[in-house]
Amino acid sequence: MELHEMTLNKIKTRLETIPGDKLEEINDFVEFILFKSKHRPKKIVKLEGVWEGLGFEKIDNLETEIRKIRKKSGQSLIQRVHKWNI
Repeated sequence: MELHEMTLNKIKTRLETIPGDKLEEINDFVEFILFKSKHRPKKIVKLEGVWEGLGFEKIDNLETEIRKIRKKSGQSLIQRVHKWNI
């Protein structure tokens, strides 16, 4: 007899000894396990166009501007960390 079948028989035998007032609780637990085990496809979220119409298209060279902002914020962060270590 396979392990799966043996386990299933053991569970069935034990279920017969469960008090009647606890059967609904057992049923809820089994439904919960079944719900968790269902494979649901992951929802794919597309972000294409999320920045559209927010004014970025007015910037001549967006990449250059982003680099400037990163450099400035990086320097600011380094200064803050340096102050904390004093």
